[in-house]
Amino acid sequence: MDFSSGDVKAAVMRPAVPVAGGGAAVGPSALLRGWREFRRSAAPARFLCFEDGGWADVAGEAVGQLRRAFQDRRAMAEAACGGRAYLFDFLRMVRIDAATGEETALAWIDDRGACFFPAPGCGGRKRRRDDAPAEDEAESSSGVDERSGESRGAEDAAAKRMKASGAWGKSAAARLEESDKYYQVVSKLFLSYGMASRGAVITAVRKVGQGARARAFQQQEQLLAATRGAAVGTPKFAWYGASAEDVAAVVERGFARTNAPRLGGRKHGDGLHLSPPQCPYTSAMLAKADGSGEAHIVLCRVLMGRPEVVQAGSSQSRPSSDAYDSAVDKLENPQWYVVWSKDMNTRVLPEYVVSFKCPKLQPIQGSSEATSKPKKPSPGRDMFPTLLAEIEQLVPDKCDILQEYYSNFKMGQIKKDQFIRFLRSYIGDKVLTTVATKLRGC
Repeated sequence: MDFSSGDVKAAVMRPAVPVAGGGAAVGPSALLRGWREFRRSAAPARFLCFEDGGWADVAGEAVGQLRRAFQDRRAMAEAACGGRAYLFDFLRMVRIDAATGEETALAWIDDRGACFFPAPGCGGRKRRRDDAPAEDEAESSSGVDERSGESRGAEDAAAKRMKASGAWGKSAAARLEESDKYYQVVSKLFLSYGMASRGAVITAVRKVGQGARARAFQQQEQLLAATRGAAVGTPKFAWYGASAEDVAAVVERGFARTNAPRLGGRKHGDGLHLSPPQCPYTSAMLAKADGSGEAHIVLCRVLMGRPEVVQAGSSQSRPSSDAYDSAVDKLENPQWYVVWSKDMNTRVLPEYVVSFKCPKLQPIQGSSEATSKPKKPSPGRDMFPTLLAEIEQLVPDKCDILQEYYSNFKMGQIKKDQFIRFLRSYIGDKVLTTVATKLRGC
């Protein structure tokens, strides 16, 4: 398997997973979300229903009838398709069969190209209106904004229990044997790009349970492919780094918050930051080791769609226009993928948790912009650690040799002027000037 491109389809063959759509019982918060989406949308150009495992266009005269009803701001409309009468509920995003009461997920794409798609907690199979939702559907969530304080508290408590006991529930994440082929593939990916040379040792690899999350993810994959093109809708692999508590919460319930605050002034917007498969160290720096020195990083599948460049320090929290779906730090060889909060539980699918120990890991310090922005040099303070941390952001492939020379300098094996001459020759004056200017705050 080749993970180097980050392209999921080129890297791994996986079993097909049934796709979810809409149709579950809807609570007040979900109805409010539906009302907001309904008001935000322009007139739909296409209506789609989830049938036979995929999204299919509504055709015929029904399209015009639904469009007019939508423009008149009617929350429901009646229309006939294929000789059957249906009730289309725009707030709940379902199509209801007038004869049987069966509900099918409903989505649309408006005149501006914006996509409006049911939340992942709304099950996908056809069902009668009085059917109870499946257990995994009832537990799923469309995002942090719709979670109650009670559910977040339960999630935090579960995460703390998992951290304290060192146990991961089998239903949430199953530990793989070292002989397992996926253990070998994932561990090789993690260690092949600089982590082994930093002394990283894998303590466990776990497969994350899927369920409703996987169905919601595939639903988004199909929708992106339909609206942006097959190539743009292809998932990528990426690493997610965070504290042990946050990783445990992600495995158990999904993403409740982004890791952007850990980056402070280096964040590229207020979104979930993940690094490409060939850059595990970038995300590993966001991991936080526990008392035993063990940290955790998650290998995910990610739907980036069409990304835009967002500069470091930005507080952007959503696409700048309907032409974009996500963000990167740069278009060529990005170091960061950024998925916005509204999409982090539908376009990011955790696959494997890698637990590891790495004595040479230098976690990014600080949990706010004020504490994690580069500080100006002060007399008598060793600025090399700060300097090297900034250099690693620009040229991560040169980190290993840099750290080796710095260790030699700290141990007195080479002099300061020798270390500086090495830095200039190995990194180049252009990179050093860029870093120095940033540290001075100019």
